[in-house]
Formats: sequence, structure tokens, C-alpha cells
Amino acid sequence: MPDYDVIVLGGGSAGTSAARAAAEAGAKTAMVNDGELGGLCILRGCMPTKAMLASAHALHEAEHLDPFGVHLEGRVVPQFDRIMERKNSQVQRFKRAKVANIEAADYELIKGRARFTAGGTMQVDGRTLTTGRSVIATGSIPSMLPIPGLDQATVLTSDKVMGLRSAPKSIVVQGAGAVGLELAQFFARIGTQVLMVNRSPLLSHSDLECGQELRRALEDEPRFDLAIPGKIEEILGDGSGSIFKIRCGENLRKHHAEALLMAVGREAALGDLGLEHVGLQPENGRLSHDASMRTSKPDIFVAGDATGCHQILHLANQEGRIAGYNAAVGGPEKKMDYRMKMSVIFTDPPFAQVGATEAEAKESGRAYAVGQARFPETGRAITMEAKHGVWKVLVDRESGEIIGSAILGPRADDLIHLISLMMHYHGQAQDIPGLPWYHPTLSEVMLNIAGDLARSLPQSIAACEPPA
Repeated sequence: MPDYDVIVLGGGSAGTSAARAAAEAGAKTAMVNDGELGGLCILRGCMPTKAMLASAHALHEAEHLDPFGVHLEGRVVPQFDRIMERKNSQVQRFKRAKVANIEAADYELIKGRARFTAGGTMQVDGRTLTTGRSVIATGSIPSMLPIPGLDQATVLTSDKVMGLRSAPKSIVVQGAGAVGLELAQFFARIGTQVLMVNRSPLLSHSDLECGQELRRALEDEPRFDLAIPGKIEEILGDGSGSIFKIRCGENLRKHHAEALLMAVGREAALGDLGLEHVGLQPENGRLSHDASMRTSKPDIFVAGDATGCHQILHLANQEGRIAGYNAAVGGPEKKMDYRMKMSVIFTDPPFAQVGATEAEAKESGRAYAVGQARFPETGRAITMEAKHGVWKVLVDRESGEIIGSAILGPRADDLIHLISLMMHYHGQAQDIPGLPWYHPTLSEVMLNIAGDLARSLPQSIAACEPPA
């Protein structure tokens, strides 16, 4: 008999979800964690960055009170050490709650680095363990681009930013994903001169129109410059920082900055796991798996950032629960449904997307229609002095069913859940006018979108009455 029915490698969000699900399904379960407990989200990701952004956004609001008829006497000064102290205090609070939940769980916590070995066993710091099934949930590490002269720069990652004691006076941000955009705006708003470099337009993998709107918003920010599309061709050291040679089309510019923030995403942390002993070979940094989170080896599952795929917390939790349950029971299997995959970038204004993007709908050949409205032209947003924002909703042209949405605008991170709820129940465009929308709210922008959809959908659908 094996020592455990299920061993989970990794104690982050996906790992704890997997271990809990396996234990609740009746399996004798152990979770092996190497390093500090808490996971990326709490220690170096979601929560600390949102705490830092809250400080930067509060500073920005205080500096822009005049349009509201409020004048602030004196200068508003950011205190970096206090911002980071506040962040650290909140991280410790979240960590204590996480660790308490782990310690109260019905699975065993083993501290150490787990590694598959020959003969179907697992080594954890010299201890040999056997298991019926395993779940790999070892998280991720920051990715790096091989830029010539990289060793001539002070290179920061999102992980290293969490330990800064002072803010750089100037910084180049390589990458315009969620991490790059959020940290770039944070630094710009607390006084750092920021240049963002990215090879493709903003939000090009999500929604180009929202990306163009976000670019206009960022161009309004002092201390925020963009070299997009652009590429860092070389870095030269100069004693007081680095010189970055940046190619933008036919133009080559030189830019001086104290540091480089490498924000080109994260890659699955699959190194030194002994995967070769169990016949697993990552392809392009990913472990192939099916909808049940089962890898090519029937007794090994994967979840969360370790998949190298979506790397989003709520999906990591879902993947963990499904992988843990399936590892415990063997079958019939639960499966992931990515129909309502969601992503949020907590810039100001924030961006949120759920379901199919317009590019995905077009590529699939599906007949679809798009309805949209601009926030600066709607009542509540006008009272809030919103200068930028667009809300788009995609629907199936034949049925009117909502298949996706993209929002760049005030409170997009919360508004997107209106769409996800409607999608969960397969809501249709013709349902929108029949729902109550309180006035004046940002949510009622949905009525403007419904009106726009009615003009582009077939008359047979647009004229349908919502169900009683």
C-alpha cells in the first residue's frame, strides 16, 4: 500500500485547493510545500500589488480634485516606505488566514522540495514517499527575455519589487501584460519616470479597441511614456543606470533609466521535479493535459500556474479542485469549463474581459454581433469625471446569447461579473431591457449596449420580448 493516496506538489492556491478536494473525497492526502507558505497570490502577486495600487490611486485622486470643486491646500507627497509597510502588513494578515486554513485542513503538510524518482517513488529532502496519484501545482517563476547587455542593467521582477526599500527615479518596463501595466502605473503615480516597451499594441491578445482606449488614458498620465510597438535591442551600462537602445519601427532611440522591470509573464516552475523519471516532458514550458487536468500519465495531474496556461487565480482554484478530486476518485471525472474564462488588469481605468474575445469569435467562424457604449458619454460616468472607457458585449448572431465582453472603464473589475452571471445562465441580448437597471449607475450602461445590439442583430431576435 502506498504511503498516501494523493500527494500534491505545491502549497499555493492550486495546491491547497487540490489537497482539500482530494481529502474531502476521502483520499489520504499530503501536500508538499517548499519555502514560505501562502502562495504567489498572497505573498508576491494579487494582494500585495493591489495594496500598492490602492496607495498610488489614492495619491492620484488627491492630486486631481479640482474638477470636483475641491481644492487641496499644499502638496500631496508619497511615502514609499509607508506604502510598502502597509503592503507588508496586509500580506501578513492574508498569510496568517491562509496558513490557519492549511493547518486546520484534513491533509498532511510536508515541508520540503518534492522530486519524482525512479521506481515510482518520490523524494522529499531525503525522505522516500509512495503515492497512488499526484498533482503537480508547483506554481511559476518570472520569465526573462534574452536582451543583449541585460547584465548591464539593474533588473527587477515582480517578485523583487515586493522587497524594494526605495523607488527608482526612472525605470523601463519591458512587457505590457497585467504585471507590467499595473506596476508601471504604480511607479509613475508615485513619482518614477516610466517608459513602457512592448512589441505588440496594448491588450492585443484581448481587445484592440480597449487597448487603444487604455493607451489614450496612459498617455494622459505624467511621467508615463510608451514605446509601443517597440523592442529593446541592447542595454549599455553607464555608471548611474543603463542606456536602453529601443527600436520603434524605423527609429532607434536611446533612453536612460536606473532600472529595468522585466514583466514578460511567468513560466511554469517545473525544473528539478524529476519529471523524466515519470515520462513527462514539458513542451514550450507547458505540461499537456486534458479537461480533467490529467497529464499524459494517467496517475499524474496538473493545476494552476504549473500548467503554463491561464495562470489566473480563480482558474487555478478550479483546476486544483478538479485535479484533486479526480486524483482521489479516479472517475467518473469532473472537467474544466473555460467558457467563461475571465481576466482583469487593475490599472486606472481597469480592464476586464470574460468569455470569447472578438478575435476568437472571428477566428472560430462564428456569426456574432458587437454592441458597445462609451463611458464618458453616459450619465453616472460623467458625474465621476470619467475621461476614458468603452464597454463591449459580444453575442451570437443567430440566438442573441451573450458569448463574451470586454470593459475598459471605471469599476470594470466589478462590472464584468454582470456579464459572467448572465453567461452562466446563457442570457441573451434580448434579456437586457427586461432587467431592472438602477439610475444613475455604471451598470445601466448595459441598456445603451442593448440598444446598439438591437441595431445590428437580425430583426427576428432584436424584436423578441424578454421572458416574463
